[in-house]
Amino acid sequence: MKNNIKNSSKSGNEPKKNTKQKIFDVSVDLFAEKGFDAVSVREIGREVGIRESSIYNHYQNKEAILDAIIDYFKDELTQSGPPEEETESLIDQGPEVFFEVGARMYIERINTPKMEKIWRLVSIETYHNEKIREFFKKTLLEEPIDGWENIFTIMIKKGLIKPFNPRTLAYEYFSFAIFLFFEYFVLKYDEDFDSFMDLALKKMNDHAEFLLKAIKVEEV
Repeated sequence: MKNNIKNSSKSGNEPKKNTKQKIFDVSVDLFAEKGFDAVSVREIGREVGIRESSIYNHYQNKEAILDAIIDYFKDELTQSGPPEEETESLIDQGPEVFFEVGARMYIERINTPKMEKIWRLVSIETYHNEKIREFFKKTLLEEPIDGWENIFTIMIKKGLIKPFNPRTLAYEYFSFAIFLFFEYFVLKYDEDFDSFMDLALKKMNDHAEFLLKAIKVEEV
């Protein structure tokens, strides 16, 4: 684990943050560095530069800060794919286009220092925090699988891919994304994030190409 908290900005030109935003950002840093249970409200206040009691003007307790972080994470993930009304339009352009655009939008959305730290926080807390574990199961596993099952179902109905079980295809495609999650956020967290994201995008596109060769309906 790192000895120093990562700088939360890639540049020194960020707009001035209000106190609540400072509390949020410092908490992300500390939770990702040490784990939720190992960080006290007093420590958060000290890092922000305010009294411990002042934190309660913005958050009811430490748990409320964690809830705010998870809500932020959910919002970012929700916006990491094409809008629902654009999904079929992208699919109509061909499975290759859909996978390529979708992978790029996803990588661009999560490729920020703040999201990197929250991913790390989730990977740490999954082992001993019931709320985070349920969040991981529902938001990071079950809901994406359901979403990809729907996408493959649409592709099958449009005659773009062969009529395999769409649930099986969803697991086949999304399991690779889970592999990438563990490869970086568990095994290679100390390595350069931007370089990894560039490589991850290539790996996702290569995997999609490999899968499509097996399931795409050949044009006559």
